Amino acid sequence: MSAMNDLDLKLKEAENLIDQTKEVILSLHELLSSNEDGEQSDDEEPKRDPVKDKVTVRKMLAKKSAEGYTTQVKALLQKFGAEKLSDVDPKDYEDLYYSAEGLGQ
Repeated sequence: MSAMNDLDLKLKEAENLIDQTKEVILSLHELLSSNEDGEQSDDEEPKRDPVKDKVTVRKMLAKKSAEGYTTQVKALLQKFGAEKLSDVDPKDYEDLYYSAEGLGQ
Protein backbone atom coordinates (compact mmCIF):
# COMPACT_ATOMS: atom_id res chain seq x y z
CA MET A 1 0.00 0.00 0.00
CA SER A 2 1.39 3.35 -0.94
CA ALA A 3 1.84 6.14 1.54
CA MET A 4 -0.97 8.12 -0.13
CA ASN A 5 -3.40 5.20 0.13
CA ASP A 6 -2.44 4.71 3.77
CA LEU A 7 -2.96 8.42 4.47
CA ASP A 8 -6.29 8.38 2.63
CA LEU A 9 -7.43 5.39 4.72
CA LYS A 10 -6.41 7.11 7.96
CA LEU A 11 -8.24 10.28 6.93
CA LYS A 12 -11.37 8.28 6.16
CA GLU A 13 -11.18 6.59 9.56
CA ALA A 14 -10.74 9.98 11.25
CA GLU A 15 -13.74 11.34 9.33
CA ASN A 16 -15.87 8.40 10.49
CA LEU A 17 -14.79 8.92 14.11
CA ILE A 18 -15.65 12.62 13.87
CA ASP A 19 -19.09 11.76 12.47
CA GLN A 20 -19.69 9.29 15.31
CA THR A 21 -18.54 11.87 17.85
CA LYS A 22 -20.98 14.40 16.40
CA GLU A 23 -23.78 11.83 16.69
CA VAL A 24 -22.90 11.16 20.35
CA ILE A 25 -22.74 14.89 21.14
CA LEU A 26 -26.15 15.45 19.52
CA SER A 27 -27.57 12.55 21.50
CA LEU A 28 -26.17 13.89 24.76
CA HIS A 29 -27.45 17.38 23.96
CA GLU A 30 -30.95 16.05 23.30
CA LEU A 31 -30.84 13.93 26.43
CA LEU A 32 -29.75 16.87 28.58
CA SER A 33 -32.41 19.09 27.02
CA SER A 34 -35.13 16.59 27.85
CA ASN A 35 -33.87 16.35 31.45
CA GLU A 36 -33.97 20.13 31.82
CA ASP A 37 -37.62 20.10 30.76
CA GLY A 38 -38.38 17.73 33.64
CA GLU A 39 -39.67 15.01 31.36
CA GLN A 40 -37.80 12.24 33.15
CA SER A 41 -35.70 11.67 36.23
CA ASP A 42 -32.10 10.45 36.17
CA ASP A 43 -33.01 6.85 36.98
CA GLU A 44 -35.76 6.47 34.37
CA GLU A 45 -35.18 5.23 30.84
CA PRO A 46 -36.87 7.32 28.19
CA LYS A 47 -40.17 5.93 26.99
CA ARG A 48 -39.64 6.18 23.25
CA ASP A 49 -40.49 4.10 20.23
CA PRO A 50 -37.36 2.90 18.40
CA VAL A 51 -39.45 2.30 15.30
CA LYS A 52 -40.07 6.03 14.85
CA ASP A 53 -37.47 7.73 16.99
CA LYS A 54 -33.92 8.35 15.82
CA VAL A 55 -33.01 9.82 19.24
CA THR A 56 -33.66 6.50 20.96
CA VAL A 57 -31.56 4.62 18.42
CA ARG A 58 -28.78 7.23 18.65
CA LYS A 59 -28.76 6.93 22.44
CA MET A 60 -28.42 3.13 22.24
CA LEU A 61 -25.58 3.38 19.70
CA ALA A 62 -23.81 6.00 21.82
CA LYS A 63 -24.19 3.84 24.93
CA LYS A 64 -22.76 0.78 23.19
CA SER A 65 -19.93 2.82 21.70
CA ALA A 66 -19.09 4.20 25.15
CA GLU A 67 -19.08 0.63 26.51
CA GLY A 68 -16.29 -0.21 24.06
CA TYR A 69 -18.29 -1.64 21.16
CA THR A 70 -17.41 1.11 18.67
CA THR A 71 -16.17 -1.36 16.05
CA GLN A 72 -19.33 -3.43 16.36
CA VAL A 73 -21.50 -0.29 16.16
CA LYS A 74 -19.72 0.70 12.94
CA ALA A 75 -20.28 -2.81 11.59
CA LEU A 76 -23.98 -2.62 12.45
CA LEU A 77 -24.34 0.69 10.63
CA GLN A 78 -22.60 -0.79 7.60
CA LYS A 79 -24.91 -3.81 7.79
CA PHE A 80 -27.77 -1.36 7.33
CA GLY A 81 -25.98 0.29 4.40
CA ALA A 82 -24.92 3.40 6.28
CA GLU A 83 -21.78 5.16 7.45
CA LYS A 84 -23.69 7.08 10.15
CA LEU A 85 -27.12 6.97 11.76
CA SER A 86 -28.53 9.77 9.62
CA ASP A 87 -27.95 7.52 6.58
CA VAL A 88 -30.08 4.68 8.02
CA ASP A 89 -33.58 4.27 6.60
CA PRO A 90 -36.11 5.04 9.39
CA LYS A 91 -37.88 1.74 8.70
CA ASP A 92 -34.70 0.01 9.93
CA TYR A 93 -34.51 1.86 13.27
CA GLU A 94 -36.21 -0.92 15.21
CA ASP A 95 -33.91 -3.66 13.86
CA LEU A 96 -30.85 -1.47 14.39
CA TYR A 97 -31.92 -0.62 17.94
CA TYR A 98 -32.43 -4.23 18.98
CA SER A 99 -29.26 -5.36 17.18
CA ALA A 100 -27.26 -2.74 19.06
CA GLU A 101 -28.97 -3.63 22.34
CA GLY A 102 -27.71 -7.21 21.92
CA LEU A 103 -24.04 -6.19 21.62
CA GLY A 104 -21.99 -7.60 24.46
CA GLN A 105 -24.61 -10.05 25.67
